[in-house]
Amino acid sequence: MVQGVIVGSHSFRDRLVLPAVAVASLALLQPGIDPVFLTLLTAAHHVPPESHGWIVGATQGGMALGSVTAWVFARDMPGRLFVLAALGAFVAGLATVNVGAAMPLMAIRAGYGVAMGLLYTHAMASAAQNRPSGAYGAVFLLQLVISTVVAVLLPIVSDMLGPRMALMTLCLAPLAVLAAFLLFPAALGGAAVPGSSPARCPAAPAGEERQPVGMQGWLYAASALAFICATMMVWSFTGALAIEWRISEDVVGRAVAMGSIAGAATALAVMREKPVVPPVVSGLVAGAMLLAPIAGARGGDMAFVLAIVLFNLGSTAIIVRTSGLASGASEDRLFRRFVTCTHSLGMIAGPVLGGIATWLMGALGLPVMAALAIVAGCLALGIAGFRAKPSRDDAVQHDEPQNDLALAVSFG
Repeated sequence: MVQGVIVGSHSFRDRLVLPAVAVASLALLQPGIDPVFLTLLTAAHHVPPESHGWIVGATQGGMALGSVTAWVFARDMPGRLFVLAALGAFVAGLATVNVGAAMPLMAIRAGYGVAMGLLYTHAMASAAQNRPSGAYGAVFLLQLVISTVVAVLLPIVSDMLGPRMALMTLCLAPLAVLAAFLLFPAALGGAAVPGSSPARCPAAPAGEERQPVGMQGWLYAASALAFICATMMVWSFTGALAIEWRISEDVVGRAVAMGSIAGAATALAVMREKPVVPPVVSGLVAGAMLLAPIAGARGGDMAFVLAIVLFNLGSTAIIVRTSGLASGASEDRLFRRFVTCTHSLGMIAGPVLGGIATWLMGALGLPVMAALAIVAGCLALGIAGFRAKPSRDDAVQHDEPQNDLALAVSFG
């Protein structure tokens, strides 16, 4: 087994655990390809468009349940459970190809979400153990690249071989995750230092003491949850805004593609462990960017495209930054799993809160609720920054090379 490949002279704490980054990216693939996936699902099984929201909700609800399960029961989960989760996701993918009835399909996609939620939380906790911001940036970058490539290739496969075969190719994702667990068990089994037992999960190897989690860490985690909720509120209603203001599908597609490129570049740019800009300032700027699509849809095609690009810039930057700050605030592995849980919880809570606000206040509900979530995130960042008391040892410990691309890599 390959134990490690080190670029430069960095210590173990400077390494990115690439197998864990890859697994986390693949486990997070589905939200990035949902529009294409749902189109193929309708073509293959004649699933009515009005059922799309329920199918996405079932998948995201499953992911939230899987993430919370991986956090709450972390100490009791053997490593083989995640191998079984990858197999379960593969079986659910095969079932998706062959089952077209709405209710069974929702149950299947919920099961797929549970499996991927378990895998994402487990892998992200492993990836974030050394360089939290670098790990989250790498996962978001790779997820954006993979989802963009898959979204482009799936329609081509569908045209050549049919929509069912295109859906079948998505089963390669859980197979790749399964292969990663079999090939790199140490990197994905939770070894934060050489010699830890790979049979246990990364949350708590046998006999490990819980590490303290200060208020600063919880505030950073709360800010991550708030900004993810705001992101998903706006994103889930972007299509409706485009329809309301007569933005064509071609323009929407172009905006999403350009936004993905901008998001990938942003993920690469914010991989530094030490923030250059104060987090609360980042929150305020990113929050304004998150609201851009609400105003941009009114300004025509070019304004809409620009708004989506700004939205992707802001959401990627603030989610990577707050998640990295939260994970880096404590060495406690269970807490780092909780930070990962905020992603899936925010993904399902955001659209629900946005829907409730729209139902209660009409068209004004979405911007008001999104703004409240952004304000809450900024307040959490401000209080966390006020409480921060960096020491000289911390400054030395978290110093990093000038070039973020020259990272040490651990394959476990």
